[in-house]
Amino acid sequence: MREICGKSHGKLILMGEHSVVYGQPSIALPFRAVTIQVKLEPAGNYSYLFSDIYEGPVEEAPKKLDALVGLFNRLRHDFLSSHDHFLIKVNSNIPVERGLGSSAALSVAFIRAFFNYLGKDLPNEVLLDYADFAETISHGTPSGLDARVTAYNQPLYFKKGETAQPFHFHTPYWLVIADTGISGNTKQTVKNVRDAYESPFASRQIATQKTIKHLGVLTTDLTQALKAPQPSLEKLAALINAAQHDLAALQVSSPELSWGIDYMRQHGAVAAKLTGGGGGGCYYALVPDRQTGEKLIQALADSPSACQSWLMPFSSESNASEKE
Repeated sequence: MREICGKSHGKLILMGEHSVVYGQPSIALPFRAVTIQVKLEPAGNYSYLFSDIYEGPVEEAPKKLDALVGLFNRLRHDFLSSHDHFLIKVNSNIPVERGLGSSAALSVAFIRAFFNYLGKDLPNEVLLDYADFAETISHGTPSGLDARVTAYNQPLYFKKGETAQPFHFHTPYWLVIADTGISGNTKQTVKNVRDAYESPFASRQIATQKTIKHLGVLTTDLTQALKAPQPSLEKLAALINAAQHDLAALQVSSPELSWGIDYMRQHGAVAAKLTGGGGGGCYYALVPDRQTGEKLIQALADSPSACQSWLMPFSSESNASEKE
């Protein structure tokens, strides 16, 4: 039997989550410490999925896999027929529902595998069209950022409705990424922010809209700070901490995120914030050097504030390495 595969990786939003939905800029990095591979093999009378979260017929998959099922059915409709069936094997170490782009990475890897099976070229615009379709099923009104960062192997500066721009920078600093072990719900937090943004109560609507705009200002300032020949640690830290303050004001943080962020700041981090949709999931810290990062990784291992953590250089050319 012919077996075809497609691959992708996770993503780390530095700044701009939630505000990017409203036309504000966002910066995100490919997070290559976590990856996914999808393998396709022609099957007989029905399609069957093998994954860590579900094993069984595709059409009976749980709701959290609706995006994959919808994507699969659309691709079959567009290129094959409903009578074409596959064994779909998913091998992933991207934590699910943690804000690291697991749903987008799954879609991107599946689309690549499907086009490899067809023997067709896959232009970026086609890849993103299908990935955005799947992300809409997953998240309701996604910005499109996750699909682009998991599709491209480079940092991106992104504004909704515009072409994502590669973003290159270098600092001597390091990032520590931590997983609370608690699932977030991006679709729900996006909806909650939308409800506040469009609230019938003027005070809530205005406060939310001002916070969204301020996150956009912070992201623009972070972009400029990173482009400096020698980015200032103090400036970067102030911007990251301010963004976390705004995200907490939008009520997308959570007790475990707040605790983990405070814990990081108490153990060597000069700044820390959540990453992704919030309501659980992951957070990251900025540290001045690798040694401080390694000490923070150890401190996290000694604390229930994180179930796993990673250390990576804060550079557009970095290759992440996992530490548990």
